[in-house]
Amino acid sequence: MTLIAIFVAGGVTGGFLTIRAMKYEMPHRSETPPGTAFAIDRWRAHLHLTPDQDEKLRPIMQQADNELRNLRTLDLREIKGILDRAEERVNPVLTRDQRQRLRQILEDRKQRLDQSFSIPEP
Repeated sequence: MTLIAIFVAGGVTGGFLTIRAMKYEMPHRSETPPGTAFAIDRWRAHLHLTPDQDEKLRPIMQQADNELRNLRTLDLREIKGILDRAEERVNPVLTRDQRQRLRQILEDRKQRLDQSFSIPEP
């Protein structure tokens, strides 16, 4: 049983480290700031769009941006669900004090996830 708890704790920790690494790595890989899938004004300037092209492309880019925002929100809910399920499976192995500490650790992680997944409104 202890081995299972160690395995689950390692998996949860590995997931957090991966998310944290992605948080710091992803902004550097893209020329658009995190949370703005299609920086419409930047695209217009880089592509030298005509006013007619801009008028036609703006709604398409806005729809894609909205879809990506919705996906990020869904991803955040899925991650939190995974953490909640892991906590439920680990709790029976832990002491009361350990469960309280784990709960606090997971709440802190969820707050960090909220911050890293936050998307500025256009």
